[in-house]
Amino acid sequence: MKEDILIFGGNSFLAKAFNEKYKDVYAIQNVYRNDQTQQLNFDFESDDTQSISNKLNGNFKAVLFFQGLNPSVGAKDIGPEHFSRMLKVNLITPTLLIKNLAGKLSEGALVLFISSVAKKKGSYDPAYGSAKAGLIGLMHSLANAYNQLRFNVVSLGLVENSPVFNNMTEDFRQKHAGRMFNNEFIKVEDVINVVAELINNKGINRADIEIDGGYN
Repeated sequence: MKEDILIFGGNSFLAKAFNEKYKDVYAIQNVYRNDQTQQLNFDFESDDTQSISNKLNGNFKAVLFFQGLNPSVGAKDIGPEHFSRMLKVNLITPTLLIKNLAGKLSEGALVLFISSVAKKKGSYDPAYGSAKAGLIGLMHSLANAYNQLRFNVVSLGLVENSPVFNNMTEDFRQKHAGRMFNNEFIKVEDVINVVAELINNKGINRADIEIDGGYN
């Protein structure tokens, strides 16, 4: 019998890769953003986390937060609206969703957040860098409150063929590659394999796993 996995950000690059490889292993429920062809839709900028929680049925073995906003506004142009939006999508709404969903998660279930090397190197978009760094504190705080669950973070370097990768100039890509092992970008296959390991390995909790090629 397949075990229930819940994914937020079902249209994201990582979610699509995970779904494709593990659709025959898990019963995957995807929550999409503004996709009218899909049954379950939710906007992370919404305040109504209770309604989507009520629609989700299962005894979930994992909740994977693949939603996100790409960096887009530099420090000299940033305003409060963009900063607030970034924090809401990455930190505030996931916290409220876990509050509402905790009773639908099995003992030892994984809650996974996706961070970035921006947590340690910074980003031209300070809202993005701050939100990704904040996920580490959120992980520990929620683990304190829900000690029947496991909370982990995966922090990524530049993933080949991701939307961020595709929007970069070649020069900027090579700057990233030059700071990673063997001058190679991160492969999406490697990321989703680590996610699958985290789902099943109950010895891993409160970990920030860096898949960034040793970015320095």
